[in-house]
Amino acid sequence: MTTSEEENRPPADRQDSPGRAAEPKAPKPPRTPEYSIEDRGWISEPPVGWTTRPVSESAAEAPAEAPAARKKGGFWSLVMRDVVIPLLVAVGLVFGGLAAVAKPYKIPTGSMEPTIQVNDRILANRLIYHFKDIERGDIIVFDPPAFPGVDASTPYVKRVVGLPGDTVEVRDGMTLVNGNEFIVEEVKDRPYYTRAEETVPEGMLFVLGDNRNSSQDSHVWGYLPMENVIGRADIIYWPPSDIDWL
Repeated sequence: MTTSEEENRPPADRQDSPGRAAEPKAPKPPRTPEYSIEDRGWISEPPVGWTTRPVSESAAEAPAEAPAARKKGGFWSLVMRDVVIPLLVAVGLVFGGLAAVAKPYKIPTGSMEPTIQVNDRILANRLIYHFKDIERGDIIVFDPPAFPGVDASTPYVKRVVGLPGDTVEVRDGMTLVNGNEFIVEEVKDRPYYTRAEETVPEGMLFVLGDNRNSSQDSHVWGYLPMENVIGRADIIYWPPSDIDWL
């Protein structure tokens, strides 16, 4: 076989001659792992020899999953939960607290005129005397002591004139406490009655209505036990024309 024939022979049929070095095979290209930056947690560039896998167009263009449709009536459920119910609870707490602190009373008589008029409505502070002592001049609400002609089931409203240990006397149209005239600016009429000087016993109060000559009070039925006191009248809240602090 001639040399030209050997050169024209197809590679598949060519055989290596003895002593002839084998042709080196072409090296395989390095395998490129199919990892994305997100897979490896890289922040910037991947290591040398690594390539990133592009996000497919179908994945890139896929719309975000739509949120679940809000249930019908969801808005009003939120309003009830976050607004109405908390408001009702707050109002209930307020009125419950007011019931424990203040109690309303309607005035049926004119015994406290001109300070408090008939049919005025007042609020009595029921807690005040847990934190401070009763003082002269306070207008108090109390359960009257048992006495003929006195309805002990109906609370009374009067002004404190004498405290335990005070001496009280009513004479010559004056109310004297410890020898000094007890003056209330609102009281214009002077008492027609007299009462001998006495010392108010321990645990007792001497109370009078501002309408001195038309009031069932200590000058009629005697001293008031302090334990009968319900609270201090703090405000006239009705009618609007009479609203005032006491």
